[in-house]
Amino acid sequence: MGGLAHSQSKCPGKANMADATIYDVAQKAGVSISTVSRVLNNNQQVMEETRQKVLAAITDLGYSPNFIARSLVANNAKLIEVCFSWSSVKINMENAWYSGLLNGINEVLQEEKFGLLINTISGVFGPEEFQRRIAQNKVDGVLLVSPYLREEEIPSVKNFGVPVVLIGCRMAEGDLDYVDCDNQKGVQEVVDHLVKLRHKKIACITGEVEISRDAADRLAVFRQAMEKHGLAVPESYVVGGDFSEGSGGRAMDRLLTLPDRPTAVFASNDWMAVGAWKSLEKAGLTPGKEMALVGFDDIPCAGRSPYFLTTVRQDYSAIGVRAARLLIEKIGVQNWNARHILLPTQLVVRRSCGSGGK
Repeated sequence: MGGLAHSQSKCPGKANMADATIYDVAQKAGVSISTVSRVLNNNQQVMEETRQKVLAAITDLGYSPNFIARSLVANNAKLIEVCFSWSSVKINMENAWYSGLLNGINEVLQEEKFGLLINTISGVFGPEEFQRRIAQNKVDGVLLVSPYLREEEIPSVKNFGVPVVLIGCRMAEGDLDYVDCDNQKGVQEVVDHLVKLRHKKIACITGEVEISRDAADRLAVFRQAMEKHGLAVPESYVVGGDFSEGSGGRAMDRLLTLPDRPTAVFASNDWMAVGAWKSLEKAGLTPGKEMALVGFDDIPCAGRSPYFLTTVRQDYSAIGVRAARLLIEKIGVQNWNARHILLPTQLVVRRSCGSGGK
């Protein structure tokens, strides 16, 4: 211990290699974290003067020399990173959304002989934290599963220093690749089907529209589809949830207190529909008889007793496959034109809407 302390005292201005971070390097070089990341990944768009400043800071701080050596190798690492970010504090990999995506992604990566690295962040997307984690690993590209990514965070995603494809999130920006399901077609089919069953008073249990693009899109399309059929949507018929079962139950409780309550309810995902189902049963009502109920996703329990839930099916595995293939195709291409891929959905009719489905 004495020898270590003595050796450190010779270089009081130099950080311990184990303590130095990418943030220290950026601060010492007077550049952004993303610029350091680009230097570490040998991005040729960095000016030579800036590159030398960053490399000098790295040397002076003793920042992870082994990683730098690996990062500056021209050959691909044949490694893809999947980054998950969700609004809740817990990410459940048994959820069909996560497991389906990962199965599809892994299918492609095994076929193409790529390795798979999984990173998770609980809570709403934090670009700096993801950037720090990505910089610590030599990866060829990132699949970013972050349904709550905000418009103002796009520049940070673009500066990850490696190719990125978004999953479950769409942006107005034309130069960011994404793969998602076709919310518009799915929700339009829900409203068309309920109207065909002679429903006129249709309510919507939404997701977190302020931070979720999927939730906002599904609500917007619901309103448009209702307007197309000449049907009003009173504000009391739109109740917010957070994609959880509990929030769906609370939303249905509110709808049942209305003096002129709806005859049909569309929930923006199946877990909220399950919660709404339980609320109906608690009130002594039968889904599909006294109240039609439709969800979105087609999670495994949606097609089983007791629910037999009418819902919009999206193919998670197919989304994972398309996103992985898109990312691998993008790697190494200099002049890449971003692609926006929306995979088709399917309305699966079961008993919960009262139309005699299976």
